[in-house]
Amino acid sequence: MAKDLAKRIGYVYVDSGAMYRAVTLYAMEHGCFNGEQLDVEKLRSKMGDIHISFLFNPETGKPDTYLNNIKVEDRIRTMEVSERVSIVAALDFVRSEMVAQQQAFGKEKGVVMDGRDIGTTVFPDAELKIFLTASPEIRAQRRYDELKAKGQEASFDEILENVKERDYLDQHREVSPLVQAEDAILLDNSHLTIEEQNDWLMNEYLKRIED
Repeated sequence: MAKDLAKRIGYVYVDSGAMYRAVTLYAMEHGCFNGEQLDVEKLRSKMGDIHISFLFNPETGKPDTYLNNIKVEDRIRTMEVSERVSIVAALDFVRSEMVAQQQAFGKEKGVVMDGRDIGTTVFPDAELKIFLTASPEIRAQRRYDELKAKGQEASFDEILENVKERDYLDQHREVSPLVQAEDAILLDNSHLTIEEQNDWLMNEYLKRIED
């Protein structure tokens, strides 16, 4: 939804969730995890080696995530990363670094950014805030369909449990918890088509531009 809006209006798109996923992937590939256990100090020592960027993909018409100049768009969407990202994203030094990078992306404005703390922590003065939600079951089905379309093995029940667990962890973390900003517009897109939600968002954008 955010990607489509950015493409339509010519703004830069930044996926903050992809940034935390990229840090998680880095931690997994550089020995910071022992099974499910994260070596926090080891990850802290490696933060200076983690560089995340986004490059436009002309084939998809949307940006891809790069970790240290290597495309990781598909790898950061795996269940292995999904199961660990909330642990990494809850760390204060990780959030501090990612928020600084996200704010740097938005210095020139003209940015569409999605993530779980954008309207409350990263850009509390954003001109338009949307709090997007859907039922856990529908979100799990969407992720299941996405993974299957990419040829990846997926279990609906496992994905649903992961969705619920991530929500709980993100809502209860001490640093930048997942909450709806007071001035955000709520949209439950559980039963909207992609076209319907994109039209709704475009109308909200146009109303804000007129204001």
